[in-house]
Parts: sequence; structure tokens; C-alpha cells
Amino acid sequence: MPPALSEALSTPLITLRDNPVGLPAAMTHPPRSGRPLAPEVITGTAAALDALAILVTGAAGYAVADGSVARPLVGLVLIVGLLLGMAALRWTGARRLDRLRKPADSLLPLASAWALTAGGLAALLHLLGALDPSMTNWLAIWSLLALGGLAMGRLAAGVAVGTWHRAGRMTQNVAVVGTGPEGQHLLRQYRATPRDDRHVIGVYDDNRASHARFCVGYPILGGLDALLGEVRAGRVDRVILAMPLSGENPVLAKALHVLSQAPVDVAISLDAVAVHGRSADGEPPVLDLLRHPLTGWRAIAKTVEDRVLAALILVMISPIMLAIAVAIKLESKGPVLFKQKRHGYNNQLIEVYKFRSMYHHMADANAEKLAQRNDPRITRLGRILRRTSLDELPQFINVLRGEMSIVGPRPHAQSAKAGGLLYRDAVAHYDSRHRMKPGITGLAQVSGWRGETSTVEHIVKRVEHDLRYIETWTVLGDLKIIARTITSSIFTKNAY
Repeated sequence: MPPALSEALSTPLITLRDNPVGLPAAMTHPPRSGRPLAPEVITGTAAALDALAILVTGAAGYAVADGSVARPLVGLVLIVGLLLGMAALRWTGARRLDRLRKPADSLLPLASAWALTAGGLAALLHLLGALDPSMTNWLAIWSLLALGGLAMGRLAAGVAVGTWHRAGRMTQNVAVVGTGPEGQHLLRQYRATPRDDRHVIGVYDDNRASHARFCVGYPILGGLDALLGEVRAGRVDRVILAMPLSGENPVLAKALHVLSQAPVDVAISLDAVAVHGRSADGEPPVLDLLRHPLTGWRAIAKTVEDRVLAALILVMISPIMLAIAVAIKLESKGPVLFKQKRHGYNNQLIEVYKFRSMYHHMADANAEKLAQRNDPRITRLGRILRRTSLDELPQFINVLRGEMSIVGPRPHAQSAKAGGLLYRDAVAHYDSRHRMKPGITGLAQVSGWRGETSTVEHIVKRVEHDLRYIETWTVLGDLKIIARTITSSIFTKNAY
């Protein structure tokens, strides 16, 4: 029996001791700031740098050569060389994450990949009768430069990945729910197979043994409410439910209800349904139940979309915003901007900016009373601003600050009510809408569900549309919502 597995099997299951047996190195990672970097983003970035190195060194090689190769042929050879080179680098595994961490391990795959690329280009050009001395000279220079460029890229990647690894950005923080037989079995397997990219922070269970502090050597940190707090604080990336999988399991149902309110990956251990064996990467088998709405390239695409569009829009609308600010000052006393605390991403409070549309002495910072038709608190200019949504323009500043998105669930005031009930009391899954950054506009708004929420149905419909947006997000969908906001929502009859 392997020593690691023997040690894991001999570990006490649930103990009251303050100092259990020594924990594996994978359980002692330092604190980490921010979410872990997605492996596909790291390898994808390395691929983009490889492509850039191939093209730049090819162009540089042509400039160094005698230059007698026809330019149209140069462009075609560059494109074919790029395609062959990228395929060869992938085939030799030169961009594998473990090799990016250790640049020396990448050198042989890099050399093999470029040898295949250069050989393929030479063979193709020979068949076409284009492999003359000038072309041969260019290919030789290109090969030397390409190998040097790719190797330098790997050294830089090794430094970056090493830095991220030491900062904990390459490690996923995992929490296990369940201290029963299923949880104990899963924790034994994690102890037997420690990994640098997985850090089990502890175990959570509402029904844990009285006063127990550890389960299979891992700390028991509380129940589901404590776990939700850790997720909201950004200290948990993935939750594994280790409990019986059955249609009548109230504990499983409660766990899913609680965890669906936060942006976290949730899976269930398949050991609970007697599925034996391991996944392709050697991990205990699990089934994904909930996914973080935006990870990897999706998160990057959303961020780029927000920052770029917000910057462009602010430049274009700055004269309009200046004119509105002057008009507000001329009409009534008070500040130009109205600032209000609202719940944003992961239920965190943010300060949302709007142009002031009410008389300053009648402003309702907590939205105890939502605006209604012919509301005496609203100024004459404010009615126009609210009707046309121009009062929302300062929120593009919130987008640039990273607190909001252009498109997303609208941020609601803390005391907002529907039918006399606070929003979260009126809708069971209300907090699930905070799994994505709030937006200036959203699917609910362009679908007619904006303005006054006089009945519970109004907020229920809003939340339904918000959750549908989160589950089906795409960049194209955002652009469609922006277009619909401009063309059909500006003069809506529901805004007061």
C-alpha cells in the first residue's frame, strides 16, 4: 500500500484535538488575493505569445535576409508557418501548464515543434518549386530567431507562473460539505493525493458531531451559513458536497439553495452513488451542479467589454453630462450627483452614482419609498432625466471603477420593497442575482420590468429575467440588450 494512502487511512475521522496529525503540504497554502487564474487563460495567453513570436521573427528574418523573395510569397509562407508552428507546439505539448511552470522542460518540445515546422515548410516549398537559395536563407534565419524568441517567451512565462504560484493564484480553494462517511472517504482521498493546484481549506456541516474540531485531519469550520460567508469573502472557489445523492435529501436541497446565492462552483462527490474509479486527472469523481457565471475567458471578455465600451461612451456623452450637471445646479440647490448604497456583485455594498433628480432636502438615500407617478419629490428636470434614463449616465463611472457592468441585473436599494415586502423576502432566490456584477441596463429592463414595484409580481418577474440573463450570458446578448435599451427603453412609460 502506498505510504500516503496508508497514512490517510490511519488518520482519525472526527477528533476534538486542537493539533491533529501533520497536514499535507497542499493544505498549508498562504492566503490568496483574488480568484485563481484559469489554466485555459494561462495556456491561451502563451499560445498568443507563441503566435506573435513566430510572426515577428519571420518578419525580422526576412528583413535580415537578402530580400529577394517575392513579398506575396512571404506573406503566404508566414501564414502557413504560423499554422504549422501552432499545431506542432500543441502536438508536442510545449504549452502544457506544468511545462510553463518549468521552462527547462519546454525547451525540447519547443525545438521539436519548430523542427517539424521548418521541415514541413521546406518540404512544401520544395514540392512547389519555390525553395531557392534566397528562400532557404530566410528559413534558416527565421528558424534561429524563432527558437530564440519562443525560448525567451518560455522563460518569461516561467517567471510569471512561478510568481502567481507563490501568491496562491494557481491554487483553487476547495471546501467540503459533509462529515459523514461520504465526506470522510473523500477527505481521505484528498489527503492521499495532495496537489499544488488544490487547497482544501476545511469542512462544513450543519449536523457535525457536537464540539468536533477536525474531520480526517481537516478543520471543521462551521455550517452552511459560515461557508456562505467564506464564499462571499472570496476565500472559497469550489465546494464539493459529500453526502448521499437522493431525491429526498433535505440537507442536499438546503446546501444547493444556500450556495446558489453566491458565485461559486458546486459539485457533488459521485462516491456517494457508488461510482468507483477516478477521473482522467486522477481526481475523485464529481458531478458539477452549479457553476460560477463568469470564469476564464468569459470573465475576461465581460471585463474588456465593460471597460472599453464605458470609456468610449463616457468620451462621447461627456458634453451631455456637463450640460445636465449645469441644468441641475441652475434648477435647485444641492449636489449634482446622488450617491446611494446598493448591493452589488457577491452581495457586497457599492456606492452607485446617479444624477440628482429629486429636491435635495427630500432625497431618499435608502429608497424607503420608491418613486411614483407625479411624485412631488422629483424636480421638473428630474422627471425628464428619469423618463429618458439620462439620470443613469454617471453609472458609467461605476463601470470604469469595476463596481458595475454596462449590462447586468440592476442594483437595488437596500430598503426597496414590493407589495410591502423587502425584495429578498418577496423572492426566494433573490440573492442569486448577485452572482454577476449589477448593470446600468439589463434583460429585465428591456423586457418591460422596470420602474415602480407596487406588487410582488413585479419583483418576481425582474428576478426571473435577471437569472435568465446570468444563465445565458454572451457578449452578443449584451450588445443586443444595449441596442434595445437605446431604441426602445429610453422613453418607457414605467419610469417615474
